[in-house]
Amino acid sequence: MRKADKAELRIRSCREAKGYTQEYMAEMLNICQSTYANLESGKSSLGIDRLLEIAEILEVDFHQLLVYKSNGKGDGKSPVHDMQAADQIHQETKGVYEQLIKDLRSEIEFLRSMIRH
Repeated sequence: MRKADKAELRIRSCREAKGYTQEYMAEMLNICQSTYANLESGKSSLGIDRLLEIAEILEVDFHQLLVYKSNGKGDGKSPVHDMQAADQIHQETKGVYEQLIKDLRSEIEFLRSMIRH
């Protein structure tokens, strides 16, 4: 099983636990159902931005969709591999938050300029 499969399985599991259909998720994401099905099945790439959107719709912390909890059988990966994967996720998340902060600062500056006029 490739790394992303686990996240996609958790997305499906969370979606089903909420009672949401793929059609509902697709509508909320403003994409067609087949596109959503491809995301959920791993046939299409799942980016961090899309993952954040899905987590928001499912009302879960997006880390819940990423963190793999071992079932005691082990998955053959070393702790170093897990740490590297976690660091990559952290870096991607940090980049998303930095962009959000930058966008919010720009919006605040725009609103301040509107108030001054």
